[in-house]
Amino acid sequence: MKIQHITKLNTYVLKKNRELVYHHEMISIPAFMPGSGDRDILFLYDNMEQQGQLYSYINEWDLHYFGYSFSEREDGYTIIIGPYLDKTPNLYLLSKEYHLSGTQSEELRLIADKIYVLTVEQASSYGSVLQQFTNMMEQEMAPLVILSDKSSSSIRNHEDQLNADEEAEIVKLRYKTEKNFMHAVECGDKKTALALINSKNMLFSFSERFPNQPLRRLKNVAIILNTLLRTSARNSHVPAIMIHQISEKFAYEIENAIQVETLHQLEDRMIEEYCDLVISNSLSKYTTMTQRVIEYIRSFYNKPINKEELAAKLSTHPSHLSRKFKEETKMTLTAYQQMLRINQAKHLLKTENLSVEEIAWTIGYEDPSYFTRVFKKETGRTPTQYRDEAGEYQK
Repeated sequence: MKIQHITKLNTYVLKKNRELVYHHEMISIPAFMPGSGDRDILFLYDNMEQQGQLYSYINEWDLHYFGYSFSEREDGYTIIIGPYLDKTPNLYLLSKEYHLSGTQSEELRLIADKIYVLTVEQASSYGSVLQQFTNMMEQEMAPLVILSDKSSSSIRNHEDQLNADEEAEIVKLRYKTEKNFMHAVECGDKKTALALINSKNMLFSFSERFPNQPLRRLKNVAIILNTLLRTSARNSHVPAIMIHQISEKFAYEIENAIQVETLHQLEDRMIEEYCDLVISNSLSKYTTMTQRVIEYIRSFYNKPINKEELAAKLSTHPSHLSRKFKEETKMTLTAYQQMLRINQAKHLLKTENLSVEEIAWTIGYEDPSYFTRVFKKETGRTPTQYRDEAGEYQK
């Protein structure tokens, strides 16, 4: 726990025969990434041959880990920390090289935002701390506290400035996360929404406001979350009466909760039910076949649509599938997919510092020029003009 508090990295302790006796995960690696689950951890463990030796492991996606083995009371232990990065990854190239779907690319972006990028000096320091693990297990001594009668105003001013800068960065990150979260809910994407804001997301803990009142603090967070969810559902054109009903239900549950754990569980349930509301409201008027087609296109909007394969999955004929889809949605399969792509492009232009070429590829267009023509036809502006106007509006 001391190592985890110092490094803020995932921390694992294993005994002989690969037995995991302790783990604390700040970040969970998704299944589509190399080393997901415990694979990286066990690979490093299996290749650590010497006790008292610091090991460093880098997987194929440039995720770094440190490992260190030692003996304690005749038992052998291995402690592993990570992952961390030594440079900001090129998410565009990774998504392209590994043929990630739109959902996977978005999840990769979320994970990359959470993984620490360490300098060589920082990484070296963490490695040194790890080698002191056995010493850190000893009982720590309470320090002798020396109080000063006077405080230096210059030092205090400097510390105040550092705190102000740090708070500004946190606020900036909070608003970016909030925008991405609302966009996910508007799309009915509960997986992304849960990954962005859940009961363990420290960005929205606001502990400084009620340091000694955890129940009140969590209730306030839940009230804010209910407001964000209500607004997102309204942006998705869910009928007002349906939003009012679910909002009132959760407002009552929030106020009457008497346990912290109840509120933790409630936050995730709120996200899931609002996303389900968005999805069911937008799909309820369609037949089961069209619902499944829409769900498929939403999941793989950045991939080419193979009507024959899709029709085979649904046990129908391609021409029947196309005809029924257009009858019910008033759009062709291609037009519906293009609508999703353009909506995602708008979101990325407003929230991410990606080039037009990267955005084009991310949403499924290999030719940036063609993407620009399609985007301008749909919005009346080029992607660059749209981004510039969005930036001016946000100022």
